[in-house]
Amino acid sequence: MTSAGLELQKALLACLKMDSTLERLVEGRVYDRVPSKATFPYVTLGSSNIYDWSTATERGSEHLFTLNIWNRSSGRKSVFEIMNVIERLLECSQLSVRGHRVINLALQYSQARAEDSQDGYLGMLRYRAVTEELSA
Repeated sequence: MTSAGLELQKALLACLKMDSTLERLVEGRVYDRVPSKATFPYVTLGSSNIYDWSTATERGSEHLFTLNIWNRSSGRKSVFEIMNVIERLLECSQLSVRGHRVINLALQYSQARAEDSQDGYLGMLRYRAVTEELSA
């Protein structure tokens, strides 16, 4: 069976990269790993924690993950705009996760802050997802 965490990550990246509104704001810069000298703004997959969420009859996983939004030039306003687009996108999306079904996907919290050491702004969206393994 495929890794629920890896398959969820693939589905998230595909969903974010296909949205035309987000494309306009970040020009396709949605990364798992940020290339050197990446242009701002961009979105990255942040930390990811996976916990067993199995029942007596079904195998499942709980996923806590963050999406990070980075910008410098237009600062906090742009970060909030990008965060809002991602929130709306994931609120109504039906992620297709190979070998698994997404039971729920919910935003737990969001944060935007100045990053003095980076001379810019960081927005964070923390999500909780529960997936169930599909039977073979």
